[in-house]
Amino acid sequence: MFKFVQKPINGLSIAMMKYPLETVHGHSRSKLADLLENSCDAFDKSVNLEPISLGGWSNINIHGRSSGIEFVLKLPWSTEEYERNPYDPLYNLSLYFSRLDLAAPPIEVGRLSDSSETPFILVEYVDGTTYSSITDASEDELLSLKESHRLLKKQKPPSLPKYESPSDYLIANHEQVENHSCLPRASKQTRTLIDQYNSLLPQVKSLNEVIGYWSRETMHGDLWAPNIVFHPEQKIFFLDLEACAIGDSRYDLAYLLEAHVDRSTENIPTLIEDEDIDFVNSLRPLALAYVIDWSLSRLLSMESGIVEQNLSTQEIHTMILGYAIEKIGRLKFLLH
Repeated sequence: MFKFVQKPINGLSIAMMKYPLETVHGHSRSKLADLLENSCDAFDKSVNLEPISLGGWSNINIHGRSSGIEFVLKLPWSTEEYERNPYDPLYNLSLYFSRLDLAAPPIEVGRLSDSSETPFILVEYVDGTTYSSITDASEDELLSLKESHRLLKKQKPPSLPKYESPSDYLIANHEQVENHSCLPRASKQTRTLIDQYNSLLPQVKSLNEVIGYWSRETMHGDLWAPNIVFHPEQKIFFLDLEACAIGDSRYDLAYLLEAHVDRSTENIPTLIEDEDIDFVNSLRPLALAYVIDWSLSRLLSMESGIVEQNLSTQEIHTMILGYAIEKIGRLKFLLH
């Protein structure tokens, strides 16, 4: 799907961490290929799956080939049973944005013919480059990104979640921690982090309440460097559209700066208009709150045993724990 050019950045390496695919959702790689072939209308020949993942921490991403088709297979991070296919919205969004050359075209969405009826989605594999830091991109690439993001924000795909204000967005994201079934059984480390974060939330809420204008434009919602593919033909493909919502597109720029903090830069002038700098900076605590809520929720899920084994190693738990600690520290810095 893309070539990854990486420099060591604290908290980022897990985003593209690759791991061997010996067993996935309880199936050997060859069994998984057979299940996919039997469950998919797109293939009339055998399916070949690469032995190493493509990386990522929100899905299990596997590079595959069959019948002249090169694809990425996405499988859930969780082993829970799904009443509805969680990839249906992603299929529709990918189809919508692929028509604008903003996303890889989807191939098929469905469920494997295993006992768990594991959901899956297939998208086309596209060439391109993804950087560990957005500041590694060239001026021309950044201009292409700016234009593609401008196009994305003007769209109104059907059925997107809508957030009327920054506070609405903050509350919705924090619910994944507050309402997590494992919260009463959280480890001491995770509980301590949740308490530290909760002590900061009133200040974040107060800042949100004075932000005022919220454009109600489409935002990617998870726009950080690993989710931006720079195509050789000066196209931009956006990955991981699951967090796409109606909010404010300038939130994406705050998120791009804060999802990981490249200490060599505080702003990206090519991407941010002068008149938007103050507004983007005012959204930085909200962007940090999102990644902290995600991290805490994933830690709770890992501790409850519902995360697929490839994404639930001790190494990954330690990395996410460190990421949450880093982001809470960064949030304290911004608030004080």
